[in-house]
Amino acid sequence: MQRTLGMSFWRNGRLPDATKRRLRGVLTAFFAMLLAVGIAAQAPPAKPAAPLPPKPAAPRAAAAPSVVDTVIELVKAKMSEARIISSLKSEGKAHKLSTAELLKLQQAGVSDSIIDAIENPGAAAGTAADAPPAAAPAGAKTAAAPAAEAVGAVTPFPPDLADVPAVRKRRLTIDPFDYSTVTTWVHYWFNSNQNIGEGIRAMLTVRMQQAKNITLLERAKINGVMKEQDFGASNRVKKGTNAKIGLLTGADAMLYGDIVIFGRDDTTKRKGAAGIVRSFSPIAAGAMTMNKEEKAVVGINLRLVDAETGEVLETEEARGESSRKSKDYAGLLGGTGAAVGAASSMTSSNFQQTIIGEATSNAVTKIVEYLEGKVPKLPAKARQIEGRVASVTTNGAILTVGLDDGVLRGDRFEILKINGEIKDPTTKEVLDIDAVKIGEFVADTLRDKTVTGLYGGQPMSSAYATTGKGYAARLISK
Repeated sequence: MQRTLGMSFWRNGRLPDATKRRLRGVLTAFFAMLLAVGIAAQAPPAKPAAPLPPKPAAPRAAAAPSVVDTVIELVKAKMSEARIISSLKSEGKAHKLSTAELLKLQQAGVSDSIIDAIENPGAAAGTAADAPPAAAPAGAKTAAAPAAEAVGAVTPFPPDLADVPAVRKRRLTIDPFDYSTVTTWVHYWFNSNQNIGEGIRAMLTVRMQQAKNITLLERAKINGVMKEQDFGASNRVKKGTNAKIGLLTGADAMLYGDIVIFGRDDTTKRKGAAGIVRSFSPIAAGAMTMNKEEKAVVGINLRLVDAETGEVLETEEARGESSRKSKDYAGLLGGTGAAVGAASSMTSSNFQQTIIGEATSNAVTKIVEYLEGKVPKLPAKARQIEGRVASVTTNGAILTVGLDDGVLRGDRFEILKINGEIKDPTTKEVLDIDAVKIGEFVADTLRDKTVTGLYGGQPMSSAYATTGKGYAARLISK
C-alpha cells in the first residue's frame, strides 16, 4: 500500500522534484540489491580448491659402513695387523660387539688382537709410529729417528726342521737298584757280595741304548764328568777342545728300584720219599741230589719319579723267571753258584747263560718294555729361554741366545714387537715388557751365544731391532 501511495504522489505531481529524485535513487538501489540476491541464490555452489601436491622428500644420506665391515675390508686388502690396530687406536672409539658381529669377524679371519682393539682401543698395543716425538729444546739437535717398520707382505710361519723330530726324547736317569733284602742269595749265586744293583743297572743301560724316544743320562759316574769339566776350565787344556761347564742336561724323570727276589723256587722229588720240597733254600743246596725242576726268580719293584718335583709318578713290578730240569746239580749252570761266580760281570754272556742270569735278563726286558711305554708319554719339562732379535736377515733373524742358554736345534720361538716397559711404580724396577706377537722363528744354526734361523710373520725392521725398542724372542716349549 505504501508503494501505491508513493506512486500516486509521484504521478499526481504533489511531491517536490528534489524529493522525487532522492526517492528514485533509493528505489534504484533497493531493486539492484534484490536483483543481486536473486542471482546469488540461483548460482551453483563454488567447487573447493584442489590441494597442492606434496613436496618431494629429500633423499636420505647413504648409511656409513660399520666398523666391523670396515675392518673386514682392511683385512681382505692385506693391511697389516699393526696398521689396523693403530687406526682403531687413533679413532679412540670403543664399539660393543654383538655375538653375531664377533662370529662375522672370526669367519672373515680377523685376529683376536684386532677384535680386542675394536672393543677397547685404549688398551690396544700401539705401533712405533703412535707416539708423537717429544719436542726438543730450542737450539738442541735432535737425533735421527729410527726408520719406520719395514713394509712388506706378511709371510707364513716357518715349518719345523725336517731332520728334527717333532717330539723331543724324554731324558731319564737310572739309579743303581737296592739289593739289601737279598744279600744271602747274592752270596749263594756269586760266592761273594756282588753289587747286583749296579749290575742290573748296567744291563738296563745297554738295552736302553736302542730306545727311540728315551735319552739316558749318566749319574752314577757324574763326578768323573764334572772333574773333566773343571779340568777343561783350567789353562792346561787347549781352547776349543775343553769340556764346557754348565751344559749338563737335566732329567725329566728318574728310575729307582728295589730287588726283592733274587733266588730259586724249586720243586724237588726225593728218592724213596713221597714228600716234595719247594721254596729252595741256599743253605740246603749240598744235601739234595735227586730229580728236580729248578726255577730262578728275580723280582724288582720300580718307582718312576718326577725329577723336578720328586713326585712318584708310577710304581711297577718287573718279574723274570727261568726253569730247568736235571737229575743233579752238576748238570745245571749255576747249580752251586760256581758258574755264576766265574762270570766277569752281569752283562757278560757267561752270566746270562746261567739260570739266574736268564731270569735277570727276563726281568730287565720287562723293565725296558715298561719304560718305552711310559716315559715318552711324560709331559716335557718347560724350558724358559728369552732373548732379543740381534739382527734381521733376508729371510730370517739372529737371536741373542744360543748353546750357552740351552737352545736346541729346531726350537721354535715367538717374536714380539716391544712397545714399552712395565715398571714398578714405586721402585721403577722393570717387571715385564709391553709387547705384541708378530711372528715365529725356528732355530737352525747354533753357536755359543747366538742362533740363526728362519722367520715368518709381519716384516721386521733392522733399524727398529738395533736403535728402536726392539723385538723380543721367547721359546715356545714343545
